[in-house]
Parts: sequence; structure tokens; C-alpha cells
Amino acid sequence: MVDKRTKPHGPEQLPDRQPILDPTDLRNQTSFRSGSASRWLVPSAVLAVVAIVLFALALQLQAVLPAVGIVYAVVGWVMMLVAARSSSDARVRNVRLAVAMAILAVGSLALFVAVYVVETLTPAA
Repeated sequence: MVDKRTKPHGPEQLPDRQPILDPTDLRNQTSFRSGSASRWLVPSAVLAVVAIVLFALALQLQAVLPAVGIVYAVVGWVMMLVAARSSSDARVRNVRLAVAMAILAVGSLALFVAVYVVETLTPAA
């Protein structure tokens, strides 16, 4: 009987016995497996700047929600900067950055929708 704990696994296996990665699986995308943090930080910075500019323009309509939106965008991007420096493993770092960017995008969108709803429901003076 062969002890499975002593059998080679991973890179030690013969090439025809290694599992084939499914390229359509989200966890196997190149942007998660390898790459630098700038792959996520640059687009998130663009997203944060666009959100901040739009919230700054919305400050003419009201004060509270756009101010919260500006603070949210800045804190969200700083959270991404901290996540980029927190791990040396590329896969873990890139997954954290993807989740942080999703949080930044969804939160900014929710605040834009809140500004829109408040402005449309408020009667004109």
C-alpha cells in the first residue's frame, strides 16, 4: 500500500498529472494570481478622484451627503493603499485590493444614489 503523504504533489508531479487551471474561474484570473499592486491602485485612484470631483460639484446642492462621500472616497483609497502594503503574497494582496475597490465603487454609487433621491424628493423652494 502506498502512503499518499509521501507522493509528490504540486510542482514535483509530472506535468501530465498536475491539475489544469480553469482560465474562466474567477479565482484563477491573472490579475489575482500575479502582478503588482499598481494594477489596482491606479484605477482605484481614478475612481476616487472622479467620485471626489462629482461629490464636490454636488456640494452646491446639499452639504452633508457629498461631504460624507468625499470622506468615504478618501478613506476608501487609503484603505486600498494599506491593503497594498499589508501582504507580500501577490494572490492575497490582489484579492484584498479587488474587494476594497468593489467596496469603494459600491459605496460611492450608493452615496450618489442617496444624493439623487434626496434632491428629487425635496420640494423646490
